[in-house]
Amino acid sequence: MSFIIYLLAFLFVLGLVIIVHEFGHFVFARRAGILCHEFSIGMGPVLFKIKKGETVYCIRAIPIGGYVSMAGEDPDIAKIKRNQRVYLKIQNNYVTDIYLYPDVKERLVQARVIDFDLYGKEGNDLYIHYENVDGESHYVKVKRDALYHFTKDNSQQIAPYDRCFESKRWLPRFLTVVMGAGFNFLLALVIFIVINLVTGAPRTEPIIGYVSPNSPAYNIGLQAGDKILTLQLEGEIPVEIKKWDDISSVMRRFSQGELTIKVLRDGQELTYTVIPEIYVATLGITSTRDLNNTIIGSVSANSNADKEGLQAGDEIIKISGTLNDDKNTDEVESGKLEISKAANTLTNWYDLNNFLRRFYLAEKLEITVLRNGEEKTFTVQTLKAIESANVSRAIVGITQDTNHNFFVAIGNGFKDTFSAIGSVFETLKLLVSDGNVGVGDLSGPVGIFDMTKTYAAAGFIALLSWLAFISANIGFVNLLPLPALDGGRIIFLFIEAIVRKPVDRKIEGIIHTVGFVLFMLLFVYVTFNDIIRIRG
Repeated sequence: MSFIIYLLAFLFVLGLVIIVHEFGHFVFARRAGILCHEFSIGMGPVLFKIKKGETVYCIRAIPIGGYVSMAGEDPDIAKIKRNQRVYLKIQNNYVTDIYLYPDVKERLVQARVIDFDLYGKEGNDLYIHYENVDGESHYVKVKRDALYHFTKDNSQQIAPYDRCFESKRWLPRFLTVVMGAGFNFLLALVIFIVINLVTGAPRTEPIIGYVSPNSPAYNIGLQAGDKILTLQLEGEIPVEIKKWDDISSVMRRFSQGELTIKVLRDGQELTYTVIPEIYVATLGITSTRDLNNTIIGSVSANSNADKEGLQAGDEIIKISGTLNDDKNTDEVESGKLEISKAANTLTNWYDLNNFLRRFYLAEKLEITVLRNGEEKTFTVQTLKAIESANVSRAIVGITQDTNHNFFVAIGNGFKDTFSAIGSVFETLKLLVSDGNVGVGDLSGPVGIFDMTKTYAAAGFIALLSWLAFISANIGFVNLLPLPALDGGRIIFLFIEAIVRKPVDRKIEGIIHTVGFVLFMLLFVYVTFNDIIRIRG
């Protein structure tokens, strides 16, 4: 898949999430009667804009967000000042246009502003009191939809009090702010429901829905419809399987040996023994079905191993790396670790698995393989796994059964949405409590682009799932009570509701500006880390 396709997939995911978020703000602002000057997707220089009605719709160059510019958000509502020289277009004794530059072809009145009221908070008429070039003083009313013209290509409708954000009742303002995230949650919910309808909602019962051809499960005779009763790792007691998630718990503990599976088929209990394959998630490689060699069976598309050039059929003959210091272990004191066939420390996939599970903090590994009789060495950055158990897992080639019931799909859609939101809680918890996780582990647009490539390569359904996950995450993050985010604005609304008085707009504006600057610094830092992590 070409870079252009990946880029289009990224723009589709991030663009749709941003559009839906800003559309939520826009819809409820319009419902409340708030004047919306601009609906913008992205930040920075304007690539495209078009004006429809009162609003200018823009696409900007930097795809890191968007905004709806609402009347009243700027503490300095008036764009003119007393004694300022302006140019007025007057029709039927009403000002319809206020030009702040002289280079226009319209027949205009050159005026020095003496006094004005373009806000009309008390319900008064809008007016400009001015002096013309002959020194004559005039008082003229201003239309409530008159336009400022800043340059030839830049104009904006004036914002009377009744069209401003602060003039509206508390509830419409609250809904205007919160429904950006609300629409993100709605998008995630709709997508998850559609996915569950198309693919079927996974059943919680441990019933096999599909057996992959030529997989270990297929080769021993497991069939779709088999209900798994127990799983037994070699040397351990059988574990009763009550729900599908129990299977994952057992498989994560696999280190070597055989797996005994007892199933129920047509009322008869059957027992099978299988040797699973090993999938190393931090690299994106899978073993062959014969674990007694060190040959790579497959490489996941867009995984770190794939990006560095490892291929199915490569025989791993040496791996070395230095453990990162997580401040919770002293293994790092052993310095550089290495296993190799030459030193008789690497003989099979069990050796590989045990060795690789020691590298779970995004270390770099030097992997030497034998390919067509020639040795090749690759430097591969591992993904951060937080803990050793997450590095790899055993797989046998079965997937759970699904249910295509409409109401089940709706229920699972809600469940998947809450699960996606819950992942933010988990991240915040890890940032606070886990020494292995820090701000440097967060991802920005570059990281999202890299992940989007992986999901796009896995198919459209996988890409939709990623889109829903990102939408739910961005929606929730925007509700965090931090300056410059929707959650920060909601805090000010709650303060207003408690003290029965709005916070001074200039103070609120300063706080949000400082917050925005800090977020931009964080954005630069996270983007830099993304680039380093991806390039290795």
